[in-house]
Amino acid sequence: MSQLVLVVPGLVWPSPQAPHPAGEIPHDALARLLGRGRRHMEPAVSCEHLLARLLGMGRHVSPAALRRLGEENAGEYAQDDGKAHWLCADPVNLSFMGVHVLLDEFNEDEGEIGAAEAAALVAALNEEFGSLGHFSASTPTRWYLRMERPANARFFPLDEAVCRPVQDYLPLSGEGDEHGAGYWRHMLNEIQVMLHNHPVNAAREAAGRRPINSVWFWGNGVQSTLDAPDAHGGLAVQAVDPVTRGLARAAGIEPEMPDVNRSLRADTLVVLDTLAFPVRHLDLMRWQDALAALEQGWFSPIAQAFYRGALHHFSLYVPGERVGFSLTLGRGARWNFWRKPLSLADLTLI
Repeated sequence: MSQLVLVVPGLVWPSPQAPHPAGEIPHDALARLLGRGRRHMEPAVSCEHLLARLLGMGRHVSPAALRRLGEENAGEYAQDDGKAHWLCADPVNLSFMGVHVLLDEFNEDEGEIGAAEAAALVAALNEEFGSLGHFSASTPTRWYLRMERPANARFFPLDEAVCRPVQDYLPLSGEGDEHGAGYWRHMLNEIQVMLHNHPVNAAREAAGRRPINSVWFWGNGVQSTLDAPDAHGGLAVQAVDPVTRGLARAAGIEPEMPDVNRSLRADTLVVLDTLAFPVRHLDLMRWQDALAALEQGWFSPIAQAFYRGALHHFSLYVPGERVGFSLTLGRGARWNFWRKPLSLADLTLI
């Protein structure tokens, strides 16, 4: 028997719908788990801070350092002594919507940015803005800046700014003015001018593709600030997301790719983030498709394992920007026959 901890950002659709977007998508196994277990309201928390807590680490984590540590090419940074200051510098698209400038990300799974395009733009950034530090791309949509000196500014995470007016999420100053918000806002403007004039974007626009006309700085910090874990309960970690994989490595765990059969054979923490992108974009069809895949590939096998006694403890965490919830099922929940299934359409979070 084993325990399984499942983290599923985006499981709760963020905007009211009538009927509920999950209503016609079969999710009987999930509904049985939701109905049979004990639910607890959770305060708003980012996914990385929730995972840091579950792995016994402190809250003072740097998403940039974590994500870089979780990349497949993390070994290229073996010479880093943990004291380098990192920023995510992800390629984004800015577009006008009325009086607002909206920010949007690029989808790696759909190949919206080619590897050659990313390499050319990163090379141009290093040539024009070497004073900031060194730019690099681990994938076509995940770029980094190893800063020459610490940034004295607060940066907003990309997933908070996506599809929203960019002026509301520009850097804010920390203590003092040197290398603060004004400096980073100015550098963003300069970078946007360079990218706008780059041949890569001229070719993209001629082909009817969205230009890569800005980068988004966020997640600043150093790896050495990551607290050593007090304990992680001997959990294996399965995830695709590089932030989660970086957290696992910082906790001394080599992460695996998600596999439901392996997760049910040993105590495991699994992060399934396929709902996160469609939730950020309010892409209902993509969200429904991802929910159906999770029901068939994960919730159904988990429910079967729990009811036949092969899984003795199951926990589900759903982090949210405004509110989240957790669900726990111990061994005794198998016999709570009076508890009715609870669909996502009937789930209320206050």
